[in-house]
Amino acid sequence: MRIEMQLARILIRELNDAQLIELREVHPSPGSEPRSFPIVIGLAQAIAIDQRLAGIEIGRPMTHDLLANTINSLGASLDSIAITHIIDGTFFASLNLTNSMGLPVEVDSRPSDAIALGITSDVPIFVDESVIENAIMPPMDDFS
Repeated sequence: MRIEMQLARILIRELNDAQLIELREVHPSPGSEPRSFPIVIGLAQAIAIDQRLAGIEIGRPMTHDLLANTINSLGASLDSIAITHIIDGTFFASLNLTNSMGLPVEVDSRPSDAIALGITSDVPIFVDESVIENAIMPPMDDFS
């Protein structure tokens, strides 16, 4: 089962190569706190995500813009992104597309790239229940 999540925050530490994003459950069970977990990403991806959230316009297309433009130019659409599994602390994601013939297409992706593209295209983020259950969830304050 896939659970809808949202990007809750980005922690950019310019003196460190590893940056963090936190995903938080959109619709928690009644009476429950929303579940959340961090994903370690690279500085370039964190900055790209942060710029998109801030609405900062870049003069030339960045990689995620290029991919969004390519998808649209081919008559396809990005419907959602999904964090599909975690292996040895590494998260895996997919882009869920509909091609020009109306057929679903799933494309393997890194979560950071999928989220940057998803923000560009304003699509929902889903996470497999097993990923949420198995993700290491230290409090985000530990990363300040």
